[in-house]
Amino acid sequence: MRAPAEGVNDELTGSGQAPAPAPTGLRRAHAWVSTTYFAEGYPYSIVNNLADILFKELGASLQVVGLTSLFHLPWNLKFLWGPFVDDYETKRRWLLASEVAITIVIVLLGLLAAAGSASLPALAAGFLLLAVLSATHDIAIDGYYLELLSERDQSTFVGYRAAAYKVAGLLVKGPLIALCALLGWTAGLLGAALVMALLLGIHTWLLPDRETRRRPWTTLAKLASWRTLPFLLAATLLYGLERSWAVGTQLLAAWRSLAPAWLTKISVGGWIGIALLASLLALLAALPALRRRMRTAGEAGEAGLSSYASTFVSFLEQPKIGLMLAFVLLFRTGESFLLKMSWPFFDDVVGLELESYAAMQGGAGTIAMLLGTIIGGRLIARDGLRRWIWPFVLAQNLLNLLYMGLAMSTDPGATSDTIVTAVLAAENFGSGLGTAAFMVYLMRTCDPRHKAGHFAIVSALMSVSFTVAGVLSGFLADALGFATYFGFTFLATIPMMVLIPFVPHLDRRESADAE
Repeated sequence: MRAPAEGVNDELTGSGQAPAPAPTGLRRAHAWVSTTYFAEGYPYSIVNNLADILFKELGASLQVVGLTSLFHLPWNLKFLWGPFVDDYETKRRWLLASEVAITIVIVLLGLLAAAGSASLPALAAGFLLLAVLSATHDIAIDGYYLELLSERDQSTFVGYRAAAYKVAGLLVKGPLIALCALLGWTAGLLGAALVMALLLGIHTWLLPDRETRRRPWTTLAKLASWRTLPFLLAATLLYGLERSWAVGTQLLAAWRSLAPAWLTKISVGGWIGIALLASLLALLAALPALRRRMRTAGEAGEAGLSSYASTFVSFLEQPKIGLMLAFVLLFRTGESFLLKMSWPFFDDVVGLELESYAAMQGGAGTIAMLLGTIIGGRLIARDGLRRWIWPFVLAQNLLNLLYMGLAMSTDPGATSDTIVTAVLAAENFGSGLGTAAFMVYLMRTCDPRHKAGHFAIVSALMSVSFTVAGVLSGFLADALGFATYFGFTFLATIPMMVLIPFVPHLDRRESADAE
C-alpha cells in the first residue's frame, strides 16, 4: 500500500477518497504553513499595533485611543462563528475570501486616512470590520492546518507557524509604521494592502485543494430567522457604542469609579473568556437536554442550527472533559503570572531602561522563543507528546526561578546586561518548548468533524489564566516581594502538573467512545 503523502492528513476525506499525493516544490507544507501564518499575524498586528498610532496621529483624544483596544473583541468572540467555517464550503475558500475582503478593507482605510480627523468614526468602523474579517481568517487558517496535516506533521510545523506569525508582527511594528511615517498613512496602508494582495495571489496558487466541500454559503441565509434577532440587536448595539466615543468613555469612567479596584483590571477579553468558561460548564450540566433539542431541530429541518449546536456539544462530550478543561486553563498560569511582573521587576529592582529591555526581549528573547518552539515541535513529532510533556513543562516553569535568583541577589541593580539577557533568553527558550507542547495538545482536543470551531473555543479559553494573573499579580507582588512572588509563579504550576498523568490525548486524540 502506498505511504501517505508528506504533510497531508493521512485519514480518508469525507467522501471516502484518500487524499491525492502531496504537492512538490513550493507547494510543500512548510511553504504554505509559513505563508498562511504570516498572513494570519499581519492583519492582526495592523489592527492591534497600528490603529492606536494612526488615531493618535489624527488627533484623537487619549480616551479614544484607549478605546481602540475594543478592536480586539472579534478575536475573543470568534468561537461564536467558528462552527460556520466548519459547516459551510471549505476552509480554503473561507481563507481566500477573507483575504480578498481584508485587502479591500485595508485599501479603504488608506483612503479614509487621507481625510484626517474627520474620518475617525469611519476609520473606527473600518478597523472593527477588519478585525472581524481577520478573526474569521484566523479560524479558517487554523482549521485548514488541522484538516490537511496529520498529527505528526501538526507537531513538526508548530514552530514554523509561530515564527511566521511573529515575523508578520515585527514587519508591521517596524518597517510598515516607518513607511507610514515617511510617506504618509494613505501610502503606507496602500502598501500594506499590496502585501496582502500578494499573499492572496500566492495562496490561490499554493494552497492544496483537498477538502470535501460542505454546504454552500448560500444556505447560510436559511439561518436568518427570529432566532438570530438577539444577535443582530447585540451587534447593532456594539456598533453604536463603537461610533459613540463620548458615551463609551463615560461608561468606562463610571465603571472604574464604582467597581472594586481588582475588577477594573479585568479586560473585556478577560470577561469574555470567563463567560465562555461559565457557559461551557452550564452546557455540560445540560447535555442531555441539549441532545434532545438537537434531535428535534434535525427532525424539524433546522440542520444548520443543529449542526451549530453540535460543535459545542461534541466538544463537551470528549473523554475526561473536566480534566481537559482544567489542564487547558491551568497550563500557562505560572507563565502568565511571570509575564505580568517581568517588566515592573526589571524596571523597579534591576533598574533596566525600557529601550534595553525591549531590545533584549525583541532580540535574544524572540530568537530563543522561536528556537524553543521549532525544536519542541520537531521533538514531539519524532517521539510523541507523552515523551516530552514533562521535560517541556519543567523547562517552561522551572526557569521562572531564574527571576527569583536575580531578586534574591545582594544587589540586583548591579546585575550586568549580559546576565539579564541570558535570563530572558533562557526563560523564553523554555517558554517556547512549553508553547510547542501546549499547541500540540490544543490541536488534539479538536474533533475532526469540528476542527475550526473547537480550536476557536480552546483559543478563547487560553485567555482565562492571563485574566486571573492580570487581576492578582500586582497585589501578590506587592504583598510578597518580587523574590517570593517569582517562587510563587513556579508553585502556581503544580496543580497543572498533577493533572498530567490523567489528561486525555497525550498519545493521540481519543474519541468520545473511549470513556
